[in-house]
Amino acid sequence: MSKIAIGVSILPISVQCIYPTCIHSKTFSREDCYRSRAMSYIEYLPAKDLQDHLDAYWIRKTPPGQNPTGRRVYADGCADLILNTGTSTAWFNPMARAGDIIPFDPGHMYLGGTMTEYGVVTASAGCILTGIRFRPGGFYAFYRQPMAPAVDSLLPFTDPSLQPLMEYKHSEENFAPRLDTYFIAKKIAAAEHSARTEKTRDDFNTAYKTILLTKGQISVEALSKECHMSRRTMERVFKENVGIPPKEFIRIARFQEVLSRLRQTETAVTPRESLLRIAFELGYHDHAHLTNEFKQYAGILPSELSRFYKTGIASGNYF
Repeated sequence: MSKIAIGVSILPISVQCIYPTCIHSKTFSREDCYRSRAMSYIEYLPAKDLQDHLDAYWIRKTPPGQNPTGRRVYADGCADLILNTGTSTAWFNPMARAGDIIPFDPGHMYLGGTMTEYGVVTASAGCILTGIRFRPGGFYAFYRQPMAPAVDSLLPFTDPSLQPLMEYKHSEENFAPRLDTYFIAKKIAAAEHSARTEKTRDDFNTAYKTILLTKGQISVEALSKECHMSRRTMERVFKENVGIPPKEFIRIARFQEVLSRLRQTETAVTPRESLLRIAFELGYHDHAHLTNEFKQYAGILPSELSRFYKTGIASGNYF
């Protein structure tokens, strides 16, 4: 099935919460959940042996009788496999593709690729989405499918063995364990692929870890030297694993570091003071540079998000 893009504005909705980030490792319990009258969202931590590749399994439900609800999705370097296992359609509006609204049709699975701007997922009453969030490079590690075509998009995806395991069967029971079993077996099989493919994966892991260690404060040239790769090889490795150039990925990593620090600025005198300090420490040209880049990736001003954290409005995993 081909992707359908509708050249109209996003449906009028109330954007309620924001997907967790995963470019940095995060700690959460076996189940993290958010429930309201309008929707419920629950996450499961994958098995320890899978956490290098998988960030979370998740289920999002919109009860019958509710108005369409929206969820803002941050740019985080991750990819998701998503199944609409409910009875109504959901839509994805990637801001990098202004005007496009891409449907999640019931009974179909999709690959959501790396995002270079934030997006909004809108779900109608009766919609149940189940998902698998892969850490950067994780999808490529399992499926050996280059990520570039999926950037800022939602592509139809087929995995006949996986889809039944993602079905929501009126209960979350055994959802995570059955996915763990599947991906542990797939990880063993993936390790038996060609030496070249494994080398590509190893090269990306080395670069990825270096970017995290530097908190996104490294140039592509310095990264190439640190990882003993040519610039051309570096570009190819990133296009295969995450679909975007290393320079863009580094910017997203730095944005994720800003998010992390905003969660820790409760003692700052003013939001502006803390943002000025963060901008200086993370190598932004100035406060305006940080604000503009942050809004591109999050769809909200950093000062607004900082205020949410300080007042307790934000629920830890959702802002």
